[in-house]
Amino acid sequence: MLITAAMIVKNEEPFLDGCLSSIAGLTDEVIVVDTGSTDRSKEIARQHGAKVADFAWCDDFAAARNAALDLASGDWILYIDADERVRPGSSKQARAQLKQSTAAGEYVLLHPRIHSTAYRVLRLFRNHPSIRFEGVIHETIWPSLDLYRERTQRGIGTSTLVLDHFGYEANQERKHARNLPLLQRAVQDNPLRIYAWSHLADTYLALGEEAMAEQTWWRAIGIIRESASALADAHLPFLGLIQYQLAKQVEPDALLSEARERFPENLQFVWFEGQSLVRQEQFQRAIPLFEKLTLFGGVQAPGDTQAYDPKLFDVLPYSALALCHFRLRHFGESRRYYRMLCELEPESLEYRAKSALCSRLEFSL
Repeated sequence: MLITAAMIVKNEEPFLDGCLSSIAGLTDEVIVVDTGSTDRSKEIARQHGAKVADFAWCDDFAAARNAALDLASGDWILYIDADERVRPGSSKQARAQLKQSTAAGEYVLLHPRIHSTAYRVLRLFRNHPSIRFEGVIHETIWPSLDLYRERTQRGIGTSTLVLDHFGYEANQERKHARNLPLLQRAVQDNPLRIYAWSHLADTYLALGEEAMAEQTWWRAIGIIRESASALADAHLPFLGLIQYQLAKQVEPDALLSEARERFPENLQFVWFEGQSLVRQEQFQRAIPLFEKLTLFGGVQAPGDTQAYDPKLFDVLPYSALALCHFRLRHFGESRRYYRMLCELEPESLEYRAKSALCSRLEFSL
């Protein structure tokens, strides 16, 4: 048996049928561990031939995940959630790859939101009793997988499998209330896990506790500053706090400068710096930053560690470049970008009007 899909669910009726339909033909076995559903989740799972087991919820996602792993028979584990789908056309080649793979695990390409670029996540790994999840929330396989890799001298491969995630489009209020105490516990258990700090801050903000959110972001940034080594996901609290300050119309100059120095290749901070320069009317300095964003074509961000809004690579920098050149009286260049915007958004009267204005001004010089 090649692949077992291992899942945990609770009241996933809106999503589960789509998920299980998408992995048909990819997996040889499906294990669904139910943590207390009161809807049709277990019935839907059985209709798809899944093996269903009950698990008494104990406020520990890793424990539930590991219960599913304990029941798996395949050589490989596919770690997937009910609100995710395997993209059509990526299964057959992925199976063929796994049959030949000597790796301990395989990255897959995940689109975390409907309108976002993708990034690489480890969702396929060897079925071995020493490889188990850790963490009460945002559970991770990496500590045990790394130990397995050291013993076996196996690397990490890259699968052709592509996943789409749909869950963020649903109402998150119930999840925020559930996650808050787990996240508070997670940062106590592992204060160096910056992702947990960042998600805790985001959860406070979503629940209307702005002061606690700001305090949590600063706490995470303090941990990053004090750490002697680089920490995973260190950009996240900077990103969250800068976005929060901008929403409050507070200029995050010092924090943004630090973020740009620490994470020079993070394109979200490139955008923020360009916008900051525009607000300071330093248009000539802003132009190279916006031009850098346009190099990626609005399709796929460079690297595989973060997802972006695709508009960060076309609509947003084109609009900013059009404005910068207009304010510098480069009307021909401004018109060129407005025309590009018209091609991207042909129904926009604003871009057509501004393009026409640039034409009149250019020929009146």
